[in-house]
Amino acid sequence: MSTSSLLDYYWEVNKELKYSPRQGIEDTLALLENGSDVVFTAPTGYGKTTLTKVLGVASSKGNQLFDRVIHVLPFRGIVQDLYSKLRDEKNKLGIKSVGAQDMDYHDAPYYLKKVNVTTLDSFILNLFKVPVDEFKRVIKGNGSHFEVPRGMIYSSVVIFDEFHLFAEEGRALSSTLSAIRALKNAMVPVVIMTATLTTQMKDELLAMGFKHVHATDFHVDRRLRTEFVSDPVEAVEKGKKNLMVFNTREGAIKAYVELKRRGHRPLLIHSKFNTQDRKKKVEELQKMSADKSEYDVAVTTQVVEAGIDVSFDVLITEACPADSLLQRAGRVARYGGDGVVKIFPFSGKVYDKEEVERTMREAERRGIDPAILSVLKRGVERDMALEKSLEIIDSNVMFSARTASDLMMEMCSLTREVSLIPGFPPRTRDAQQAIPLTEYEARRLLPGKVVPYEGDEEDFQPHSQCLPVELLKNGIEGVVIKGYDPEVGGII
Repeated sequence: MSTSSLLDYYWEVNKELKYSPRQGIEDTLALLENGSDVVFTAPTGYGKTTLTKVLGVASSKGNQLFDRVIHVLPFRGIVQDLYSKLRDEKNKLGIKSVGAQDMDYHDAPYYLKKVNVTTLDSFILNLFKVPVDEFKRVIKGNGSHFEVPRGMIYSSVVIFDEFHLFAEEGRALSSTLSAIRALKNAMVPVVIMTATLTTQMKDELLAMGFKHVHATDFHVDRRLRTEFVSDPVEAVEKGKKNLMVFNTREGAIKAYVELKRRGHRPLLIHSKFNTQDRKKKVEELQKMSADKSEYDVAVTTQVVEAGIDVSFDVLITEACPADSLLQRAGRVARYGGDGVVKIFPFSGKVYDKEEVERTMREAERRGIDPAILSVLKRGVERDMALEKSLEIIDSNVMFSARTASDLMMEMCSLTREVSLIPGFPPRTRDAQQAIPLTEYEARRLLPGKVVPYEGDEEDFQPHSQCLPVELLKNGIEGVVIKGYDPEVGGII
């Protein structure tokens, strides 16, 4: 066993990657080494994921606290992004193995790698006895090797990144807090990372025994001017890198079409692109950030708020709650200099109107300042029955994957208010070509064509209240959408 401390490994990583030291990361590592769980808050651009690299080195070279690292993220797209970065650096850092797992990608079945990047959906299922790699077997009532991923989790350090996004829905927050309690009971080291955290949530985590590290040592000479505008398209500045963010996909597509009509070169990104196209678009977004792209406006939805390291000159954003506004503004003059945030009127969709209005009044008074988080009074309606059920499944050795799958069939999803279902373009069965559909979107397409795991497209009429489970039980992988356009995404 190595005698190096976590701080020793941190200095190794800094030296190898030529990073500047961050006091917040040092404090978090010191607390972990002393047996504390940590809530680590730091501004966007701080480099919080350096922590995962350091812990990955420690898991490979030896330490007395954990044998592997599991990094949990809210979205599949940013799982793949972090996985790609870690994979590129693992040999340089001496990390033995890196893998990823989400509901579609299984490079790290059972979390056997030294560093595992995963979605919340996958992590919750693996922890509570429904191994993702055997998901179809479990749903059909067959046995599973659920002890394997649970054993890997209980010998890990677990990082919940972009935690504020887990707290946006009651079911996701309930399952996450149940997981955290299970991990703490087993003395698994836990780190929660975010740039924005409500006072209410911070107080609950501190009451659970977490220590709070708030990074204050990071300062970029960054000056943001805030403006309120009426027309987002008119607000585009020629010769500048423009980022335009809408609260809805419909709003983004409409602006994209209008920008093209006016002679701009816009890039459109939202949740209804397939995996391959989304990856290409994120890469192009990064080129725009580096002044190496032919596009002049990036038009996006909330997908840009988490896990994408880019910097623009101008943010043109729909009015939104304070935490989303700060995340979006974090993509302007990210590395220093002057930037402008232009806010256009709220469409009335997705977010609570009163919360948006409070945010806008505070932004008008203060500008883009973390203090505007004080306007957030939200408290999502947690599912206490789900929390209790998950805790019982975890703690009772007599409960198997069958018990957990019964709970899932009753709840329909353990982590989402709205389950996701693959939507396949006509005459396509490649999962990489599918787009994610909400259960509501999928039901609108049924009765209609579906894609079975074996055989050709067939007609299907749903009868159950839980469409995702009904599809799985019938051997159906997804629903056929109306079409797909690489430029604007899925047509549903």
